[in-house]
Amino acid sequence: MARGKVKAAYKTESFLKTALFYALALLVDVIIVYVIVKGFSMAYSFSYEVFSDSSKNAGDVKAVVVTIPPDSSTSTVSELLYEKKLIKNKYVMMAKIKLGGYGSDIRPGKYAISPSMTYDEIINTITGNVKKEENSE
Repeated sequence: MARGKVKAAYKTESFLKTALFYALALLVDVIIVYVIVKGFSMAYSFSYEVFSDSSKNAGDVKAVVVTIPPDSSTSTVSELLYEKKLIKNKYVMMAKIKLGGYGSDIRPGKYAISPSMTYDEIINTITGNVKKEENSE
């Protein structure tokens, strides 16, 4: 009879080990799927911000004076605007400036910018409303 109990205990232990293995494998799979979905969601949100034209706060029209020093880089300008709470995301601003080719067009000086201004309006303001001409063939 003792031998039967040992076999039953061995089967139970083996079953529990197998169940635990599959439960942990399922947990790892769920975590991987979550990370992938979260990554795609963040990428979509970033892309949407870059290719749409939104403002930080459409109702806040109070202007803030921003001084852009000479020879400022795109990242410096974006960081400055972000610190003054004029834009939602400094990386979106950097991407918009780079994609639009406005990096060399940014003019140093003092500008009155409000959080109700869109990214494109801010870029037009700090570049002196310089428009890039497209090559038409």
